[in-house]
Amino acid sequence: MISKLSLPGYGMSSDAGNDLNRYSRMLKIYRILFLFLLGSLFGWKGKATVKETLVDLGMENVKVAVQAGGVCIAYEDNVYRGTYRGLFEVIRTLLDEPDIADENIQLAVLENGIPQIRVSLDREFVSAYRQGRLSLAAVMKGLAISYDTDEVMKALKGTKAVNRSAGKVDLVLYPQVRLQNSWLDKIYGAVLDIAPAVEIGLWKGASFTGQVIFPVWNNLVGEMDYIRAGMLVVRQEIRLPKNVFATLSVGNFNQDRIGVDLNLLYHTNSDRWAFGLSGGLTGASTFYGGRWEVTQWRRVNGSVLVRYNEPYYNLQFDLSAHRYIYGDYGVRGDCSRHFGEITVGLFAMYSEGEVNGGFHFAIPLPRKKRSKHRAVRMRLPEYFDWQYEAQSGPRYTSRRLGRSYETRPDENRNRTYYNPDFIKDNLVILAEQSK
Repeated sequence: MISKLSLPGYGMSSDAGNDLNRYSRMLKIYRILFLFLLGSLFGWKGKATVKETLVDLGMENVKVAVQAGGVCIAYEDNVYRGTYRGLFEVIRTLLDEPDIADENIQLAVLENGIPQIRVSLDREFVSAYRQGRLSLAAVMKGLAISYDTDEVMKALKGTKAVNRSAGKVDLVLYPQVRLQNSWLDKIYGAVLDIAPAVEIGLWKGASFTGQVIFPVWNNLVGEMDYIRAGMLVVRQEIRLPKNVFATLSVGNFNQDRIGVDLNLLYHTNSDRWAFGLSGGLTGASTFYGGRWEVTQWRRVNGSVLVRYNEPYYNLQFDLSAHRYIYGDYGVRGDCSRHFGEITVGLFAMYSEGEVNGGFHFAIPLPRKKRSKHRAVRMRLPEYFDWQYEAQSGPRYTSRRLGRSYETRPDENRNRTYYNPDFIKDNLVILAEQSK
């Protein structure tokens, strides 16, 4: 009989060998998990750095998602005036951002949390710019800008936003000027008011505006002599599929109206064409003898809009049919030209046998860059807008023809003009000026 002898230190049992194999396998698993977590950590750090960079610029509601096809970013600009200055700073910053490789960049520009346009930058332009083969102006010319944001917002779905705008407050000091030539005993009736407004972001697409009007000087008689309520409006904006924007406003509007208003606006991807519908149900909201009086919401108004944006001269043509506040029906045509941040235009309208017309403009107010959004920020509005009507005599005024209201104090033709051709033209101009 042959027996096996196992000497200590010169062999091991089968159980010990199995334990060693299990230990080796577990060590490999732990090593793989460690490398995976380390890679995830570095990936998370890169995205966080991009977010922090944009927040340092003052951007709000910032989201970043890195995918195989590139990086997707959403942001809202409440610091730079207009629709393109903040975008220019974001693009220039991202081109110099070391945590973004030479890859495709997709931007979604937000307004009150709602995506407005998509800006796409190809990786070839990013690489060529960083190597010094392309100028910043050439990069801006290569941007692809569209109203179609569905793809980039889908990529960002579920991503947590940082530096949220909800709950932040703006105290905006609105100047109000009114001129009217309807009397034989005076050349002009004039009203000068200051109308501070508290503007609060509530949640995505929702906001509140509370405004009080303080009279400064006037040569008229009536409510203009009293401190009175301005716009008191709760607003909810949503973006529906296929570039349809919907806005529901409830509250106290201008033109002595109180009620509810619904607006729908569709943009083609290029924004060459746009089509809109709006409707409202309102009552009177007046302030006579120091008393605020309102009536039941019985008056129905509505409009249909067709818009064409001509790209070469940045001309905007609007043709609309209306049922106005006091039941008269009419049509109106506008031609506006956008000179950077200045917009001027002419209009003509017809209502119940009467013809009217005039001009309007919107001009920027200081400053180009506001302070970053803290808990409360005091500022001027971005633009001052005004409209002059040629026909404002006693007969036209007494019949109250062609009257419509606005639902926000900063409503003008510049505030949300995100036309892709206009945006690209002005980005190129800023790039050339920055040389």
